[in-house]
Amino acid sequence: MPDKAYNEVRVKVGLLFKKCRKQKKLSYRKVEAITGIDHSWISKFEKGKVNFEIDTLLKLASGLKIQINQLTDFTHSYVDD
Repeated sequence: MPDKAYNEVRVKVGLLFKKCRKQKKLSYRKVEAITGIDHSWISKFEKGKVNFEIDTLLKLASGLKIQINQLTDFTHSYVDD
C-alpha cells in the first residue's frame, strides 16, 4: 500500500477519534488518565501524525466506551486489485 494510503487512513481514524472524544467532552489529559496513553501522543494521533497498532486502537476505543468500528467505518481511495 502506498504511503499516501497509509497517511489517509491515519488521518481518518484520528479525526473519527477526535470527534468521539469531543462528543464525550473529554480532554487529552482525561483520555490519558483513562487509557494510560500519553496525552501528547493522543494529540499527534488525532492529527494522523503517528502510526498505531490495533492494541492501541482497542485501548482508545475502550477508554471512550465506543465500538472500534466507530474509528474505522470509512472508505479510503486506495484499492488493491
